[in-house]
Amino acid sequence: MLNVKHHWDKLKTCVVGTTYTPDFYSFITDKTIRDNLCTIAQQTLDDLFELEKLLQSFGVNVIRPSVTDRVDDVRYGNKILPAPLTPRDYIAVIEDKVFLPTPDAFGLWNKLRGADWPSLPPAGMTEFEGYSVEELYYLDHTWIKQLQPLCKDNPVFYDKDVDSAMVQRLGDTLLVGNWHDTDVHVQEYLRDVFPDKIIKPVNTNGHLDSCICAVSPNLVLTMEKFDFDVQGLFPDSEIVRLSTSVGKKFDIEQRKNIGNWWVPESLKTTEFADYVDTYLSHWVGQIQETHLDVNLLIIDPNNVVCSNYDSALFEIFKNHNITPHLVNFRHQLFWDSGIHCLTADLDRQC
Repeated sequence: MLNVKHHWDKLKTCVVGTTYTPDFYSFITDKTIRDNLCTIAQQTLDDLFELEKLLQSFGVNVIRPSVTDRVDDVRYGNKILPAPLTPRDYIAVIEDKVFLPTPDAFGLWNKLRGADWPSLPPAGMTEFEGYSVEELYYLDHTWIKQLQPLCKDNPVFYDKDVDSAMVQRLGDTLLVGNWHDTDVHVQEYLRDVFPDKIIKPVNTNGHLDSCICAVSPNLVLTMEKFDFDVQGLFPDSEIVRLSTSVGKKFDIEQRKNIGNWWVPESLKTTEFADYVDTYLSHWVGQIQETHLDVNLLIIDPNNVVCSNYDSALFEIFKNHNITPHLVNFRHQLFWDSGIHCLTADLDRQC
């Protein structure tokens, strides 16, 4: 049975995300655009493999989603569904309860479908009855079927919008982030499911796991400007505030020329940027506001995985008897994702 009470307990089972292989991009006729995407794909797959190997060296059972190599399997209108690179954004295990999205790619269509709607969306559709393709098909969740046998002995909840990118599990307390100031449906739902837990809403206006990480009961990392009483929640912990990833990497003048995503100079062309912004904008994020140094995966109370080297932060880890394990994620500023996003812990040993 799967179970997670604290996210710093010893990790036993974990999903590591994946992206499309270079073969997937064979449909793109422009060689430069195709080659750039193939380079990003292969280097991302290589980095994910290194993450998988590291976790396995600690005895973690690692699950990898499988994806198609055929773009027609995941193309709706002029949109291509993103691969399950960040499984944490869609699933969560809180104690013995498992929260999953629907495993049916047409699940949201069928939920919205009126009596006179066709059973499948029309080919080439870009919107239907006012719903955009992105709303109807944000992600192909068929890979979730791979996880269902693991949680056959757990209570499973579908389509409740609960994921551990937005919910931090601290034993009897759950921190719950939000997308909008007035968004309270997840915390209210969790109060019903976990009546004995303290539900602490945090106004994040985005993913909680890019704002705060309780690395241990004694060490908490947060974004540099975080309007939340962290010390009040963790009165005996050292609180460390970290700058944005773009702010660490680029000076003020350089930041002016960086948009929502970034790739090295060797991959920069106007045509490539236009293609990503036109067809793959829902694959990328907002890196100007991202704190990837907060986005860590804890293996056990003495080992943590991160994607950036920071001598000052690593010294703090040392003072807390925590060993940081650096896994290179070369295109984190393209995907707007850190190690925590790329994984989903399903089982931890108390």
